[in-house]
Amino acid sequence: MRIKHTCRWALVPLLLACATTTRAQVGTVDPLPYPGWVPSDRVSPALSVTPAYDDSLRVWRYSYAVANGAEAAQDIFNISMRLNAPPTAAVAPAGWYRLLAPAGNYTAASPGVVLFEAELPEEPLTTNRWSPSAHQIPPGLSRSGFLVVSAYPPGSVRTYVQGFADKPFPPEEDSPEWESAHAEPADTTDAQRRWTFGPTRYTGVQTFGNLTNPLEPAAEGFLGFMNLAASGSVLGDPTPIALKLAARGETIYPETFKATLNGLDVTGLFHGGPPDGADLTAFLRVGSSPLLEGKNVLVTTIEGLLPGTTRRTHDEDMIQFDVRR
Repeated sequence: MRIKHTCRWALVPLLLACATTTRAQVGTVDPLPYPGWVPSDRVSPALSVTPAYDDSLRVWRYSYAVANGAEAAQDIFNISMRLNAPPTAAVAPAGWYRLLAPAGNYTAASPGVVLFEAELPEEPLTTNRWSPSAHQIPPGLSRSGFLVVSAYPPGSVRTYVQGFADKPFPPEEDSPEWESAHAEPADTTDAQRRWTFGPTRYTGVQTFGNLTNPLEPAAEGFLGFMNLAASGSVLGDPTPIALKLAARGETIYPETFKATLNGLDVTGLFHGGPPDGADLTAFLRVGSSPLLEGKNVLVTTIEGLLPGTTRRTHDEDMIQFDVRR
């Protein structure tokens, strides 16, 4: 048996996110890559996530629970997410591994992987296929205890989930020509694909808002909105709000930042982040914050020095957006 079939980690598969009905993601594979091959996408995953900011450590803690719908045809075997921002740690529940890509791999052009995979039995292989793990998530059940920690705030991340496929190892063929002619679908295809929330490096400012202080247009760069347009944005519930300060290199006073949402103060819900991403981010839910289903109005103010002068002034912006659940 070849070495490359004795380590599941070499495969680096991928993860999940929202509830769905079971349907083939990979589609019909004809002809099969080799006799006995079966796909790994016959799962019905649902992922819930609770991002919480740790003020003492200045990191976000993302706690995930994973459920497999009763209609699934396979147990959930591995979960992964593609991130453009590096985690500082990940913790798997008992009976699962966790694997992090090297820190330098987490970029927009080359997202890094955080992988969780159920531990396989330790007994020696006596057949040409893996035995199932005792820790897989069967249809109709769920598992919590998956944790990712990062200095970067919540944003939408591409996620994947694969089921345990009871299939033999590929035949003992080592030639590149054979493997090219009998290639298995990529793990990003042979999986159920979703979006969830995880560490995100926001880049770029979408708008500097609707300036409500028209006498100081040069102050508009004091604060920019990284995931909201000036109006017309439609967001889900929950949703992050990401801000950039001094986007044009202005001198600003972060301690003067204030924000209200639908007339209620939400300043304390914004948390700092690394300098190469959002400077302030809030993660808001309907029912546990002033966020409303339907129309929302966000007003922000911050003080700074008018560019090219020593005169202190303020930037006040109003953003309207809708939330649909």
